[in-house]
Amino acid sequence: MRKRICVLALFCLLLGLFAACSSPSEPAAFMRELSALENYSFTAVGEIIILDEDIDSIAPVWYVMEGTRSVETEQFFAHIHYTDALGRQLYDMSFLQSSGQTYVSVVPLFQYLMDMYYAPHTAASVEAEFDGNPYLISQDLDLSNLLTDLTALVNSFPANAVRDNLFSDQGTYTLRLTGDFLSDADFEAISRPFGLFGEIGNLTGTFGVVRIGARGPLDWAPREENTFELIFIHDTEADIFTTRLTFFIPDRLLLTVDVTYREISPAPIETPEHTVTMDEMFATLAEYRDVMDRILLIEESGLEIIFDLPELRMVNHPLATNLLEPFWMNIGGHAFQLSILANAANTATEDAVFSISSVMSLLYTTLDARSASQTLAPFVLLDLGVEDLDAENFRRTPMRVNAHDTAAIKALYFDDNLVGRTLHIYVLQILPDTDQALFLGVTVIMDNMTTRGREALDQLGFYIGVNFQMYLDLASQG
Repeated sequence: MRKRICVLALFCLLLGLFAACSSPSEPAAFMRELSALENYSFTAVGEIIILDEDIDSIAPVWYVMEGTRSVETEQFFAHIHYTDALGRQLYDMSFLQSSGQTYVSVVPLFQYLMDMYYAPHTAASVEAEFDGNPYLISQDLDLSNLLTDLTALVNSFPANAVRDNLFSDQGTYTLRLTGDFLSDADFEAISRPFGLFGEIGNLTGTFGVVRIGARGPLDWAPREENTFELIFIHDTEADIFTTRLTFFIPDRLLLTVDVTYREISPAPIETPEHTVTMDEMFATLAEYRDVMDRILLIEESGLEIIFDLPELRMVNHPLATNLLEPFWMNIGGHAFQLSILANAANTATEDAVFSISSVMSLLYTTLDARSASQTLAPFVLLDLGVEDLDAENFRRTPMRVNAHDTAAIKALYFDDNLVGRTLHIYVLQILPDTDQALFLGVTVIMDNMTTRGREALDQLGFYIGVNFQMYLDLASQG
């Protein structure tokens, strides 16, 4: 048996009821025309007006949804445009249900939610994190009932209530009921497109958002004081079927949904090629949140960033000095030559190299690579926890970053109450052909500095491409 649209099933249900308020031939003719409507396009316009200023909702208040449903191709497609109470565009979403799979363009929605979550800060681009605007592919999300299932809705009402409150006027049929006939599930059904962002957000487990369709609105006032109205119209000249659904809570809320249906000759819709699974989306969103956390850390720390750093050469430079010696380190499956102190205590672990003398120490390690500034900032400001040290007279230099944000350097000078005056220099470079960055931490004990130590640091800076002498001079002035 082929499926029929929900409006057809509804009118079959009400055929006997219409006879009480109109001529027997009128609804029968209406039903014959509607029975042929198996493949159709639709336009739905929904609006929620919050009448009570004390009610706060983050749900969109207006939408236009256009799409098609086809029994022949077994596909449902919809595109929704959301706006706020001031008519400002919020985001658009597209959906395709085909062969048991649901495809949802979630990036615009996530951008909207992230903009709200991180306000007043500017959220990073979600589209850039996903390398475009992929569709979430899922078997757990059924969007075929974005258009209210009117059959189920009317079936939830007592038959005598429908019979007593159904009216006809020149081809327009109106059902009016008090709100106590409407259940929480009914309200959830008619308001679903407004709360869809919360439904998808909760499905992905990343957003603590509240849906307008959640339990509560029906109890904002005594339910018997609320009103529900359902109108059906058939424009025979244009051959358009129209439904209008209204729910009103006095002084609190007004919800309206208008839907028009028009028969079409369907064409199969191609499924999106750029898709992500739920697991892939979890991973990408987690990376996105890491990016935003680093951005906020930089903003809130007041860290000054200057893009004046030349390109660095932290690895694979030839050595011609008796103060430094080479050391090979495996990073991301590639061997890189590092420069460490000669005649020092040099040791290595699986992911770090230590070179320690009485004058200074070098620490090489690797970090997962983002941009150089975002990768270095939390390591310096958070992971090292310098604010918790027993020290005073902190002086920081701006973070210098190269033009491509693949290398960065920052220095910190303070009086350590345990070892005296110390200079910390942090250098980072994202390594080519890897997904990691090489971090170099240089710690100088200023009171122990010797001519030989100064020359070793100067030579290391020469090979890397940084004037370490500048930072020594700044520390000496402290």
